[in-house]
Amino acid sequence: MPKVKVNDRTVEVPPGTSAMDAIFHAGYDVPLFCAERHLSPTGSCRMCLVKAGAPRKGPDGEWIKDESGEVKIFWFPKLMASCTLAVSEGMVIDTLSDEVRHAQSGMVELTLANHPLDCPTCDKGGACDLQDRAYEYGLDAKFYTDPSGEPVYTRYAFTKRHVDKHHPLSEFIILDRERCIHCKRCVRYFEEIPGDQVLDFIERAVHTFIGTADEGLPSNFSGNITDICPVGALLDRVARFRGRNWEFEQTPSVSTDDASGQFIWIDARSGRIERIRARENPELNDIWISDAARFGHEWADMDRVTQPLVRKGGSLEPATWEEALAAMRQGLEGVERKRVGLVLPGDATIEEGLAASELAKQLESGFLDFEGRTAVPASNFPAVPFASVLEADYLLVVGDPTEELPIAHVWIHKRLRGVPMPPRFNHGTPIADLSIREHTPPDPRLLGAFAPHPTRVMAWAEAKGVFEPGHAVAFLAAFDAALAGREPTEVAGVDPAAVKRAAGRWLAAEKRVLFLGAEVLMDPEAAKLAEKIAKSQGAGVFAMTPAANARGLEAMGVWPTGDREGPRAAFIAAEAPPQKLLDMTEFRVFHAARMSEVVRRYADVVLPARTPYEKRGTLLNVESRLVGLEPAHVDAGEAEGLTQALGLFADALGVQAPVRFVRQARRRFHERYRIDLDKLEPYGTLWRPRVSLAPRPAPMEGNLYLRPSMWKARHRLGTTVQRALGALELAAHPETALAEGLDEGATLEVETPQGALRARLVFDPELPKGWFFLPAGMPAARLPFRALVPQGGETS
Repeated sequence: MPKVKVNDRTVEVPPGTSAMDAIFHAGYDVPLFCAERHLSPTGSCRMCLVKAGAPRKGPDGEWIKDESGEVKIFWFPKLMASCTLAVSEGMVIDTLSDEVRHAQSGMVELTLANHPLDCPTCDKGGACDLQDRAYEYGLDAKFYTDPSGEPVYTRYAFTKRHVDKHHPLSEFIILDRERCIHCKRCVRYFEEIPGDQVLDFIERAVHTFIGTADEGLPSNFSGNITDICPVGALLDRVARFRGRNWEFEQTPSVSTDDASGQFIWIDARSGRIERIRARENPELNDIWISDAARFGHEWADMDRVTQPLVRKGGSLEPATWEEALAAMRQGLEGVERKRVGLVLPGDATIEEGLAASELAKQLESGFLDFEGRTAVPASNFPAVPFASVLEADYLLVVGDPTEELPIAHVWIHKRLRGVPMPPRFNHGTPIADLSIREHTPPDPRLLGAFAPHPTRVMAWAEAKGVFEPGHAVAFLAAFDAALAGREPTEVAGVDPAAVKRAAGRWLAAEKRVLFLGAEVLMDPEAAKLAEKIAKSQGAGVFAMTPAANARGLEAMGVWPTGDREGPRAAFIAAEAPPQKLLDMTEFRVFHAARMSEVVRRYADVVLPARTPYEKRGTLLNVESRLVGLEPAHVDAGEAEGLTQALGLFADALGVQAPVRFVRQARRRFHERYRIDLDKLEPYGTLWRPRVSLAPRPAPMEGNLYLRPSMWKARHRLGTTVQRALGALELAAHPETALAEGLDEGATLEVETPQGALRARLVFDPELPKGWFFLPAGMPAARLPFRALVPQGGETS
């Protein structure tokens, strides 16, 4: 590896490393605005200017030496931008000379020339790169003095420009154009990370500003620009004016909004969650998180249940824990233990799953389930790390990763652009990665995308198609036939040529990755065929389950095995339990963090629960990586964790709960699997347990398709998310809707497992005919379509 001298230190770095990363690797700092974490450097900010030189070889192939016999360094005639300068053997880099400091000081002065000094009212105060650079590299008395020799601390003798200060780019992001320093980070981010062409420079010279199309920022990853903006130009509207950065209590944790387990920071103030930010994990989510993970936290502070509730006289009344225990004992009296059901949330931790599984065994109950469970266990498919996507020669997607597993969308786009896994330095991930090239279009030959509805990744795919809901098995059968050299069977809506093209690319590849959405996982026959294809071709699989901890709960044995008679009583920690369960049970104990219509209507006893932001526990994500949750500093009243609530429920049944506390669950987990959940690797620990569970098919009939969505039902409770998403939309092909006598724009009441939902009818000619599509924030499902047009609300 090339040896590079940075000031007085010599370091070895991989070939092609930027001089900037060599400087950081050597332990020195360099100011920058233009490049940040994997974004292609442009050198536009000129803050990373350094003095650099390198030796040369003579005609004889030997290094040219000076008069003293030392290898001669030929200094470049001008200062170089270190973010675009690749290192070479023997290069010398100077970051401390007066020449360099003078240039850096001058660039800070130019950057501040038109920048408003409104730090007292700017939300970025205390976490602003420009503040840090102005303090560290700003005006130096050594370079600017008046004729008398006194330092000159300002040379401003003009009025700064004034432009739009509060320009909303979307409901989530607001732009202060006066503060923008035109670093282009946000523009490059959208182009290079999610692949969305939604932001760009408009006008030229002093009139240049950042702008979007009329539709704003139609991206599932727009919030990340608030993290990478080096000044207070781009701000999170959900967290704006919520507090100063030094006032937040910052907790490193993990998002439970999907199965990826994105690393996040939870910022709380005065017992309330005010902001969610991305936390770096180069092996999982890099430094990016989805908008649902960032902005979907408002529900955690709404309608909180802060103490036990007991139904008295037809209504739920506040009670003590002793009164709640007495009410449970009375309600469970005479109920056989084996007729008691336990339903966990999909984001229940491994510790909570272990506690529930042990209790179910003690009760001899087979009615143990979790919300978001698919018909086929995700554990049936061998998990692979996200890094394998960058090494794959072909990616086949059967589903919608942008909505079902948002961070997979980013990894897929990286692979199609040819972005390699970055090396690791002393300072972590490369700051200016020279292996990344700007304006590199995605290679469509590497991707095949098929789903029951149009998806965003289809825009990048050479082979693509939309099949009807319920026809995943037909598509996979056609694909399997094409792999065997046979003519693929016809699949409604999919061109056979596209199937053959995808099969040909798949066979020609050496390394393959298969993404399977809920449409496949909810169909045992389709899942079995997908498993056969993956195993025969040695492909890695991402089973994109709706539940955040599906693999972890399955590993703990949380899976239904009960008979059709069903339970008589139930402990319910799910937000939207099946209506069938609510109808068949006589007594229901809810463990809920917030009051909902389901709780108000069906609960006999309510135990206050902690939200996922307040838990300590462990998840097993989609790539089979153990990642840890940490509790944020939130005022949750008397709320208790699920393990403690299950222990109290066991007391009401007259049994001793095998596991009552998280620490006890972790100790038992360590005894069983020899893994200490208190000492996970910094970026998570890979663990692939052996799980053997039988599929549990669910009846799926009708023409209402519950389309998986990144935004869950609880996210839509937040006021900002409501404004951003607008009214719930029921989409259908125009012919389908008109056949039902429904006009575009009609406001309908649609019956779903979550109750009756109001939705606005929209026409989409790209959808399969005969179906209605509703984003429901739950596993893909097909239901009879029943729509009621509210009186006086036929059109919106």
